[in-house]
Amino acid sequence: MTNPKLAHYYLDHHTGSLFINAHSIGLSAADRIQTGIIGKIHSIFQRVINITVLENHLISLVGEEIGHGSLNILVNFPTHINLTTMGIKVGDVVIRVGESIVVGPIVISTERTKIWKPRKNFKGNLQPIETIMSSLEVLRNVALASDYLSGLGELIAFTCINGLKVSKTENLGSVAHIVLPHILELLKAIKSGHSHNIIRITRHLIGLGPGLTPAADDMLLGLMISMFYISENFTEIRIDTKKINIDIVSPISGQTTIISEEFLREASIGNVNEPIALLMENLLTSEKNIESSVRNVLSLGGTSGADTVFGIILGSYLMLSSYFFVREDFKNF
Repeated sequence: MTNPKLAHYYLDHHTGSLFINAHSIGLSAADRIQTGIIGKIHSIFQRVINITVLENHLISLVGEEIGHGSLNILVNFPTHINLTTMGIKVGDVVIRVGESIVVGPIVISTERTKIWKPRKNFKGNLQPIETIMSSLEVLRNVALASDYLSGLGELIAFTCINGLKVSKTENLGSVAHIVLPHILELLKAIKSGHSHNIIRITRHLIGLGPGLTPAADDMLLGLMISMFYISENFTEIRIDTKKINIDIVSPISGQTTIISEEFLREASIGNVNEPIALLMENLLTSEKNIESSVRNVLSLGGTSGADTVFGIILGSYLMLSSYFFVREDFKNF
């Protein structure tokens, strides 16, 4: 047996149990773990266990390489361990006993766990608005030069300060071709502030695309989080982002996967996983780190990273163009 005093985990060969430590827990996840039955396993991947909890909410047990997130419990899973081979299965009950979370043979101590939440307010460290615009162009160019332009990533080429400047669309992929008209409508609805139109259009977008987090959902996540972060730090912008984000998520219940639904609800109040939070922080505060931050988000699974970056670009342009309009010098920019 590995000595627990000398390691972050140990395996009890008599019982087959793996005893391990959690390093951090997202703020939303912390609110969802209670003594007794926490929930049931929703899905299992090599380094992630998703758990459905009360009222159809979600938390995730993740390896350290996955990173922090509002729904994540960051666990020191040994690098050689594949969670799909640990003898647990979808539907298994997850419980909390004292300061431990028990998932089949895995016993996770939360005794020294720290609460994690993304930074959202950077007042005092903000770059000048013109520098942020330049950083946004760097972000866009890094994305365009990358190998991650499938899904909605191919629409990044159409982005501009006014939203989307669409030319030829006959070569677009099927998902981008279907989603594009709805995005154009949504941008108009957000600018006009018409809640009923935002809700109506979002209903058409939610769930479009394959995967656990469909492409249109990832785009909406990026859109909401960029609008939230910028409005949180630039009070001069008169777009009511909190109301718009409420409108966007209002029709999503049961319209997409539970994972995507949870991510969208969290994003609407400014909560996202660490790579996306760091990208927004660097966009607003640090020119030198923007390229690496973009690449980290682009590398997220499947087309999710590119879809999210596309949404971030759209939301950032939308908010910053509003800022320049308020200053009445947008035409001189």
